[in-house]
Amino acid sequence: MEFDFWWLPGAALFFALGWLAARRDAVKQPPQQAALPETYVRGLQSLLGDDQVQAIDAFTELVRTEPDSLELHIALGHLFRRKGETDRAIRIHQNLLLRGDLSTSTRAQVQLELALDYIKAGLYDRAEQALQTLNASPLETEALRLRLDLAQRLRDWQLALSLYETLKTKQTEDSAGPVPPHLWAQLHAEIAQALIERGEYDLALRSLEQAQSAHPDHPRAWIDACHLFIQRDDPLQADALAHSIVQRWPEHAARIASAWLSVGPGLAADQSAATKRFQALANAFSLYPSYDVLEPLLAYLAKQQGLAAAQAFLRNAIQDPQIQPRLGLRSILALLQHHRASSPEDEALLKVVTARLEALAGQSGRYACKHCGFQANRHYWQCPGCNLWDRYPAQRADEIA
Repeated sequence: MEFDFWWLPGAALFFALGWLAARRDAVKQPPQQAALPETYVRGLQSLLGDDQVQAIDAFTELVRTEPDSLELHIALGHLFRRKGETDRAIRIHQNLLLRGDLSTSTRAQVQLELALDYIKAGLYDRAEQALQTLNASPLETEALRLRLDLAQRLRDWQLALSLYETLKTKQTEDSAGPVPPHLWAQLHAEIAQALIERGEYDLALRSLEQAQSAHPDHPRAWIDACHLFIQRDDPLQADALAHSIVQRWPEHAARIASAWLSVGPGLAADQSAATKRFQALANAFSLYPSYDVLEPLLAYLAKQQGLAAAQAFLRNAIQDPQIQPRLGLRSILALLQHHRASSPEDEALLKVVTARLEALAGQSGRYACKHCGFQANRHYWQCPGCNLWDRYPAQRADEIA
C-alpha cells in the first residue's frame, strides 16, 4: 500500500491546460489579443522543468489576475501539496468548496483533492471523513481505494476487509482494475494474527482457511497456520503443514525453521518425526541457502549430536559448489565462530576477521524491500517503509543468487 504523488505535476499541468481551453472558449479574441499571459507560459515551463518554486510563483500570480478560475486554483493546490505546503493546499481546496457554483462532479473532485491534502499532512481522520462524503459520487470507487489504503496504514484490518469487499462488488465497473486477490488473503491473515493474540484460536484458524481459499498459491496463510498448530501443541497438524510448505515454497523455509525444529515431545514428536523435520529443512536449505534456516539446523545438530556434527554440516555446506556461492555473510560468520570454538590457536586472527564481517553483515545481510529499499533484520509481508505487500524477497539481500 502506498499513496502515489508522482503524478501531481502532470495533474497540475492538466488543470492549467484546462484553464487555457476554458479561457479561449469563453473569450473569442482577435489574433493580436489572444497571446498567452507571460506568467502562464512561465508557469508551464516551470512545471515541465519540474521547478516547483517557480511554477508556484507563476500560478499564484495568475490566480490573482483570474480569481474565479477553478482550474488554476486546483493546479496551484496540487503544487502546494507536492511541495509539502499542505496547509496552503488545504486552504485553497476548503475555499473552493465554499463556492456555490460548483457542479456535482467538480465538487467531488475538489473534495478528493482535499482528502489527498489531509493524507499528505498525516491527518488521516480528516481524510477519512472527507472521503466518506464521496459515497454515491462519481468518484466513489477512487475514494474507496484511498480509504482501503488508509485502513491498511492504520492497521484497521476489519475495516480494510469491509472496504475490500465493497470494492470487489464494483470491480466490473472500475476502470482502475480489480483489487488483487493476494490483498484479500493478507487481510484475513492479519485478522487471524489479532485473533491469535487474543487467544481466539478457532476463529483465527477459520480466518486463515479463508485466506488459503482466496489465494491458495500464497504461502503466508499456510505458514501462519503452521505456527498456530505449533503454538497449540498439535505436532501432527504442524508437521503436515510444514512438510507441505517446504515442498511448495522451499524459499520460505526460514519462516518456520526455528519453531518447527523446537516442537516439544508429543504423540507425533518422536525421534523419527524430528529427523524428518531436520531433513526436510536441510533439503530446503540446499535449494535456497539462508542463514535463518542454517542457524536452527546447526543448533539442532549441536543439541542432538554434538558440536562436531554441527561443524561437519557447516563444512559440507561451505564446500558444496551449489550452496557456497549463495551463502550470505551471516552464514560465513557461523563457520568462523564454529572454527574458533574448535581451533583456539587461531583465536586472535579469527576474532579480528569475525568483527569485520559482523559489521559488514549488519549492512548487507538484511531483508530489503524491492519497491522502496527499506531494510530490516527480519522478513515482513508488508513493508514498514512503503506499506506495500509482498515486496520483501524470501531471503536476505546477500543470499539472493
